[in-house]
Amino acid sequence: MYVGRDFDPSDTGEDERYSFDFVNDLKPGDSIASVVWACGVAPRSEVADSNAPASINGPPVFTGTKTTQRVSGLLPGVIYTLTATVVSTDGDTVSLWSHVECKEHA
Repeated sequence: MYVGRDFDPSDTGEDERYSFDFVNDLKPGDSIASVVWACGVAPRSEVADSNAPASINGPPVFTGTKTTQRVSGLLPGVIYTLTATVVSTDGDTVSLWSHVECKEHA
Protein backbone atom coordinates (compact mmCIF):
# COMPACT_ATOMS: atom_id res chain seq x y z
CA MET A 1 0.00 0.00 0.00
CA TYR A 2 1.21 3.49 -0.84
CA VAL A 3 1.96 5.37 2.39
CA GLY A 4 0.31 8.55 1.13
CA ARG A 5 3.34 10.76 0.69
CA ASP A 6 6.75 10.59 -0.93
CA PHE A 7 10.08 10.78 0.88
CA ASP A 8 11.99 14.06 0.70
CA PRO A 9 14.28 14.18 -2.36
CA SER A 10 17.79 12.74 -2.08
CA ASP A 11 20.91 14.41 -3.43
CA THR A 12 23.34 12.51 -5.64
CA GLY A 13 25.94 10.73 -3.51
CA GLU A 14 23.90 10.64 -0.31
CA ASP A 15 23.75 7.50 1.81
CA GLU A 16 20.50 7.73 3.79
CA ARG A 17 18.17 5.70 5.98
CA TYR A 18 14.51 5.40 5.05
CA SER A 19 11.80 4.16 7.41
CA PHE A 20 8.27 2.83 7.39
CA ASP A 21 5.99 2.36 10.39
CA PHE A 22 3.44 -0.45 10.03
CA VAL A 23 1.52 0.57 13.18
CA ASN A 24 -1.70 1.13 11.16
CA ASP A 25 -1.23 -2.03 9.09
CA LEU A 26 -0.65 -4.65 11.79
CA LYS A 27 -3.12 -5.88 14.40
CA PRO A 28 -2.82 -4.34 17.87
CA GLY A 29 0.01 -6.08 19.72
CA ASP A 30 1.47 -7.55 16.51
CA SER A 31 5.03 -6.70 15.46
CA ILE A 32 7.50 -7.29 12.64
CA ALA A 33 9.14 -10.73 12.57
CA SER A 34 11.05 -10.23 9.31
CA VAL A 35 11.34 -7.64 6.54
CA VAL A 36 12.62 -7.39 2.98
CA TRP A 37 13.24 -4.03 1.31
CA ALA A 38 13.32 -3.46 -2.46
CA CYS A 39 14.31 -0.54 -4.67
CA GLY A 40 13.04 -0.11 -8.22
CA VAL A 41 12.46 2.65 -10.74
CA ALA A 42 9.00 4.21 -10.55
CA PRO A 43 6.89 3.90 -13.73
CA ARG A 44 6.60 7.72 -13.86
CA SER A 45 10.39 8.19 -13.88
CA GLU A 46 11.70 9.56 -17.17
CA VAL A 47 15.23 8.38 -16.34
CA ALA A 48 16.18 4.70 -15.97
CA ASP A 49 18.50 2.91 -13.53
CA SER A 50 19.03 -0.75 -14.37
CA ASN A 51 21.00 -1.17 -11.15
CA ALA A 52 18.27 0.15 -8.81
CA PRO A 53 18.01 -3.05 -6.70
CA ALA A 54 21.69 -2.66 -5.74
CA SER A 55 20.85 0.61 -3.97
CA ILE A 56 19.68 -1.38 -0.94
CA ASN A 57 22.72 -1.14 1.32
CA GLY A 58 23.12 -3.65 4.14
CA PRO A 59 20.53 -5.47 6.21
CA PRO A 60 17.25 -3.86 7.27
CA VAL A 61 16.64 -2.94 10.89
CA PHE A 62 13.27 -3.51 12.56
CA THR A 63 11.76 -3.26 15.99
CA GLY A 64 8.10 -3.34 16.96
CA THR A 65 6.18 -1.92 13.99
CA LYS A 66 9.03 0.15 12.46
CA THR A 67 11.65 -0.79 9.89
CA THR A 68 14.60 1.17 8.52
CA GLN A 69 16.87 0.55 5.54
CA ARG A 70 20.03 2.30 4.33
CA VAL A 71 19.86 3.29 0.64
CA SER A 72 22.76 4.65 -1.44
CA GLY A 73 23.94 5.07 -5.02
CA LEU A 74 20.81 6.74 -6.37
CA LEU A 75 21.18 8.42 -9.77
CA PRO A 76 20.16 12.01 -10.54
CA GLY A 77 16.81 12.43 -12.28
CA VAL A 78 15.53 8.98 -11.32
CA ILE A 79 12.35 8.56 -9.28
CA TYR A 80 12.65 5.38 -7.23
CA THR A 81 10.05 3.23 -5.50
CA LEU A 82 11.13 1.92 -2.09
CA THR A 83 9.08 -1.02 -0.81
CA ALA A 84 9.21 -2.80 2.55
CA THR A 85 7.43 -6.15 2.86
CA VAL A 86 7.07 -7.48 6.38
CA VAL A 87 5.94 -10.75 7.88
CA SER A 88 4.41 -10.16 11.30
CA THR A 89 4.65 -12.31 14.40
CA ASP A 90 1.00 -13.28 13.72
CA GLY A 91 1.97 -14.49 10.22
CA ASP A 92 0.48 -11.59 8.21
CA THR A 93 2.39 -10.26 5.17
CA VAL A 94 2.05 -6.53 4.51
CA SER A 95 3.84 -4.12 2.16
CA LEU A 96 4.28 -0.36 2.24
CA TRP A 97 5.91 1.73 -0.50
CA SER A 98 6.78 5.30 -1.38
CA HIS A 99 8.84 7.25 -3.89
CA VAL A 100 12.13 9.10 -3.52
CA GLU A 101 13.52 11.31 -6.27
CA CYS A 102 17.26 11.78 -6.63
CA LYS A 103 18.39 15.28 -7.59
CA GLU A 104 21.74 16.55 -8.76
CA HIS A 105 23.58 18.20 -5.87
CA ALA A 106 23.73 21.95 -6.53
